[in-house]
Amino acid sequence: MNELYTYALMHTARGECQCGRCIDRGNKPDPGGHTVDVTFFKVARTPDADAAAFKALVEAEFPSLLDGQEHSYLEIGGMLGDQGAALQAMALGALLGVWQLLTPATFGFEGEQAMELAGRGMVTVRAPRPGRPQ
Repeated sequence: MNELYTYALMHTARGECQCGRCIDRGNKPDPGGHTVDVTFFKVARTPDADAAAFKALVEAEFPSLLDGQEHSYLEIGGMLGDQGAALQAMALGALLGVWQLLTPATFGFEGEQAMELAGRGMVTVRAPRPGRPQ
């Protein structure tokens, strides 16, 4: 397990998966406060989450995520070893202003169509291109 994985899990709260296919679905409510919807569930940051600390972990462990290209939760999940943790890290980075989160909803898709597209990898992040302001 890497530090980014641990940081993302320790500095976020997530709601119940909404994909409709998870066998461990329970009745966990969505987190309170400002949240980011990653299609499958909603994520909120903890008050002690720090943008500089998060970005330093990304730079140290997975600098390619800051290259200005889009990276999907499938790719990041492979890096972290867990797609759920990848979605939480992606949401945390978006909440902290490290990168932009793109989901099917960003492009106007809803419901089953949004879930289908998300399942195919259409939940991505894109950091500003190096050398360019956000």
